[in-house]
Amino acid sequence: MKLVYNYHTHTKRCGHATGEDEEYVISAIKYGIKRLAFTDHVMLPYVHEPKVRGDYSQIEDYLDSVKYLKEKYKDQIEILVGFEAEYYDVFVDYYKWLLKEKVDFLILGQHNYLDNYESRAYFQKDSPIEDIVHYTDDVVKGIESGLFKYVAHPDMLMYSQKEFTKEIEEQARRILSKCEEYNMPIEINICGMRRPTWNGFSYGYPVHAFFELVKDYNLKVVLGIDAHDPSHFNQDDVDRAMEFVKLHGIKVEEDYYIDK
Repeated sequence: MKLVYNYHTHTKRCGHATGEDEEYVISAIKYGIKRLAFTDHVMLPYVHEPKVRGDYSQIEDYLDSVKYLKEKYKDQIEILVGFEAEYYDVFVDYYKWLLKEKVDFLILGQHNYLDNYESRAYFQKDSPIEDIVHYTDDVVKGIESGLFKYVAHPDMLMYSQKEFTKEIEEQARRILSKCEEYNMPIEINICGMRRPTWNGFSYGYPVHAFFELVKDYNLKVVLGIDAHDPSHFNQDDVDRAMEFVKLHGIKVEEDYYIDK
């Protein structure tokens, strides 16, 4: 399979990605991507998280850069702009403003951040099930909010776990059933496969046990390159992802279009 879309692309502004914005576009074009979205970690007013997300002062530079690249390469690739964002009640109005005034869409990527707001860090070493339930609660609220186009790495609930227990399976099924109810696609995240420690079972994603459950639901499944470097647009990574897809009998969207 040749991937022709990618809606999960970061920039160096987040502090843990490398390369210039234009290098991502050029690399995506060379690979064969037809629709590319920049969805860097959402920049939040009054929030400073170096190496996690760009400072809010960078938001206009980010938007202007993507706008420039969209026009420059319009004959070669369709470029969209958005953010990967965590769901928190306190930012709902801000997200609505972004969607109305600034970006094409948001994807839901619930992370281990912002424990100084309404949440707490979900994923500590051997996190108790209460933390996993709390993570799931936030993901479910994000799906219900209608603010997001798909759920990135939904299997992140296994990030700090050693065993896919019945209790964790219950939380995984809460996410999957809610996605089915709201017709919300889920993402198989290729980034996790690049980690040398990845084995598909724990501490990372995609997680075999989670995606074994997908066949029980009527869901759309997309691939997300989750690019943090221009070189991440390559066929080897996509082939590895497709091996994972075939192993679990998952139907993945070969050509998926996000309606803005």
